[in-house]
Amino acid sequence: MTNGKNKIEAVFSEHNIDEDCDTIARLLSPYREVVRELLIQGNYAKAVTVLIEVLESLAYHFVEDEHYNYFDDMYSPDYVCQDMMEAVISSIKSGNFPAEELQRLKDGLEKLMHTEAYEDYGVPYALNVWEKFENIVKKNICHFDGRREEEFHIHVDVHELFRLFP
Repeated sequence: MTNGKNKIEAVFSEHNIDEDCDTIARLLSPYREVVRELLIQGNYAKAVTVLIEVLESLAYHFVEDEHYNYFDDMYSPDYVCQDMMEAVISSIKSGNFPAEELQRLKDGLEKLMHTEAYEDYGVPYALNVWEKFENIVKKNICHFDGRREEEFHIHVDVHELFRLFP
């Protein structure tokens, strides 16, 4: 386990569980800023690593520590993760995201989609945000009719997207 992963795991300590898991969300908030800053700096590999590690820990602890017993309709850590996912998607849409890191992201998220947390509870919701993005990309690829890239809503290499989102 990496030092970064150990720090993320510490956020999910049972001592931090409270109503709506607000303390966990507050402690995860700096990771949201880290992901945003890494994306701005062009450090896509590290941004993907941080996002996947946070989502893995969230999915594990949501079930293992029964976080579902601590909120009614608002699981606060999910909102932080959703913000991180939206930042990554925005970066992908900008066209600067390397295909290698996009594939690593897809592989990590695919693995998370088969967790008990996601299959039974829909957590982390960030995976749902990703699935919606994938569906939009696939729909746009299917309807791409040779228009110039500037007219295409998602400014990335269309052929690369087609390969990554078959």
